[in-house]
Amino acid sequence: MLFLLMLTILSDVAYGNPDLEITRTCEPIRIKTCSNIGYNVTGMPNFVGHDIQRDADLQLQTFTPLIQYGCSSRLRFFLCSVYAPMCTEKVPQPIGPCRPLCESVQGLCEPVLLEFGFKWPSALNCSQFPPVNNEKHMCMEGPQHEDQKHIPFRDRRPQRTGIQRGSGNSVSRPRYHHPNTVSPSRTISRSKCKHLRLPDRYFYINNTKRCAPACRADVLYSKENKQFAEVWIAVWSCLCFVSTVFTIGKSFFKNENFRYPEKIIIMLSWCYFIYSIAFFMRLIGGREDMACHWDPHYDEPLLIQGGLDNINCTVIFTLLYFFGMASFIWWVILTLNWFLTAGLGWNSEYLEGFGSYFHVVAWLLPALKTIAILVLQVVDADELTGICYVGNQDSQSLVRFVIIPSITYFSVGMIFLLAGLIAIIRNKKYRSKIGNRDDKWEMLMFRIGIFAILYTAPSISVIGANIYEFIAREAWLATNSTVRPNVEIFTLKIFMSLVVGITTGVWLYTSNTPQFTRVNLNLSSKLCPQQRGVPLYNPQNHVLLLNGLRHKMTIV
Repeated sequence: MLFLLMLTILSDVAYGNPDLEITRTCEPIRIKTCSNIGYNVTGMPNFVGHDIQRDADLQLQTFTPLIQYGCSSRLRFFLCSVYAPMCTEKVPQPIGPCRPLCESVQGLCEPVLLEFGFKWPSALNCSQFPPVNNEKHMCMEGPQHEDQKHIPFRDRRPQRTGIQRGSGNSVSRPRYHHPNTVSPSRTISRSKCKHLRLPDRYFYINNTKRCAPACRADVLYSKENKQFAEVWIAVWSCLCFVSTVFTIGKSFFKNENFRYPEKIIIMLSWCYFIYSIAFFMRLIGGREDMACHWDPHYDEPLLIQGGLDNINCTVIFTLLYFFGMASFIWWVILTLNWFLTAGLGWNSEYLEGFGSYFHVVAWLLPALKTIAILVLQVVDADELTGICYVGNQDSQSLVRFVIIPSITYFSVGMIFLLAGLIAIIRNKKYRSKIGNRDDKWEMLMFRIGIFAILYTAPSISVIGANIYEFIAREAWLATNSTVRPNVEIFTLKIFMSLVVGITTGVWLYTSNTPQFTRVNLNLSSKLCPQQRGVPLYNPQNHVLLLNGLRHKMTIV
């Protein structure tokens, strides 16, 4: 290079080149993109017409995505040789790239720009650069020629993120990431996530000190698993929606027939109606817009982890968690009402007085837990379904807000169920001696009891799947682990979480029981003449009923 410079100077002196009188001022390169490229001095104006380095730096930044993509290993050097050409005060002209360098870079990177919808910039027209480096036209050939490890553009499988920076809305122009391009921040991220399986698919988050998976990374589940999960959710959420709409619609037209404890089944149907709508929102909105957010540090879309970075994710979590827990509490209230009516003989009119308290408990507890989760920012997205909930990636949150409350509600409900069964068995022999039973009332209590008992199977399945995930998650994510999650367990969990909404419609469709809240008054008057006209199933009359039964058995 130095030899060529001397030849050029001697040639200019010999032929009396008038440009030799022009003195070129050189300055150190202050453009960050062009640091450590083989030379450190440039001069303005450059080949694009910029007079100061700041203007050149601003325009060079528009090529950052193309440089990161890695379409050409010589792209950065080529751009710097155009926007910050090499300078020597002995040569008046800027020393830029040679034409073969430009053509090589253009051949590899122009298809990428066209895929984005851009043309090759006219300012980088290769015809303006010297074809060879000689004593008449000096130019830089750049680093060694492209090695053969670069994949042709037509054979690449770019990653389309569909996420716009700083929001959860999709954009029409995709981003691409070349597999061979590794930025310094990604290198650091991989080193901090090396304790996880497939660390190259994680990004270390400084705020949370945790590793978040890429939005479209297949870490624990394959693409086929995720596609099947979407179809599976669509089928059962649709059936749940239709069944709950039927139940709610019928309750409006025949409202007088539904009293406690039947009314609680209608409330369960309302909960699962909104629960199914949350699944529909996830399916309609798409996985990326509902479960991912754009990380500005890595310039990548990540699966939401421990935050509220996507409003769509927050809404879906709120609907699923609030109404899911509310349905569990309503089931506990159903078992309590069944115990009081079928076991202790309370009537519907008396239970109506406690309706306000039932609503306060059923809606207040889930609301407090939902607010706590939002304040603590432990909402995260599930890789398999792309659904936002709590505990999908954080085992501690899974235990605190899902497993422990579910087991607590389930245990309380089972206590009421067992207490009701024991009371029914004890009272059955006394009622059989009396004769003149109200078979319709007993049939209704039997049907409600069966519904409450059948609820336990989905509850056990969902709780079991959550415990299985809590126990095995560390083994799934361990370095070089070959253990994979059992997809069938989680597809069963999806089905069981929606099947109760389906059973509410089936229960109501097969129910033709007319309104009745009182048993035969003649039976009441025979046992308790002083309480003539008072319903038998009333807690105030329960003691009198038992005393009358004992008195009659003593006489016999």
